[in-house]
Amino acid sequence: MDTSLLRAPLHVIGIMSGTSLDGIDLAACRFEHDGTRYRYTLLASRTLPYTEEWTKRLSGVYSAPAREVFATDADLGRLFGEVVNNFIAAFGLKPQLIASHGHTVFHEPARGFTVQIGSGAHISALTGIDTVCDFRSKDVALKGQGAPLVPVGDQLLFGEYGACLNLGGIANISMQQNDQRVAWDICPVNMALNEIAQRTGKAYDRGGEMASRGVVLPDLLERLNGLSFYSGS
Repeated sequence: MDTSLLRAPLHVIGIMSGTSLDGIDLAACRFEHDGTRYRYTLLASRTLPYTEEWTKRLSGVYSAPAREVFATDADLGRLFGEVVNNFIAAFGLKPQLIASHGHTVFHEPARGFTVQIGSGAHISALTGIDTVCDFRSKDVALKGQGAPLVPVGDQLLFGEYGACLNLGGIANISMQQNDQRVAWDICPVNMALNEIAQRTGKAYDRGGEMASRGVVLPDLLERLNGLSFYSGS
């Protein structure tokens, strides 16, 4: 793994919109190398819930006409830029870079494409700060699953752990295997749980209250485990 391009200390603002649509996540971090390993310091963080209008727009954009997808890409980039400017002002930050994952609309690695909206050009134009984005496309082009950054971060920052598990809209895991960092998606998590919660009128299952009262349905579990994704077929 070539980490020569990372020159510490480096102040970065990361911005992401997850598939669970709970809001815009912002984190300001300082990365540095102590001579042995890379370390990070969390300087500030904030999650801003989406408005009802934005939640509706993003939840339906995957089926929108192409013109609307591109318009949403630009509008979301403007929103991200405004949010970052407010974040910088609120905490007196001086970032060198903005790293924006964006919001995933299409993700089909088997067909060779993935699309995250939230225009990096608009973020950079509004903030005046260099913005890196479109993290996933080259990994997919190289026949990966489109998650190249988190496994690298897991290895550099949390390498003492046997595996790193992320529970978001989708669960994914990374670990060392045969002197390589490998990672993959495991199963749906909040995307499915939020859908079930919303059918009862709740945005999500706060504190896992509903889930804690649930029981396993063996027939349903067997059907889910029989999906081709889990067998690799």
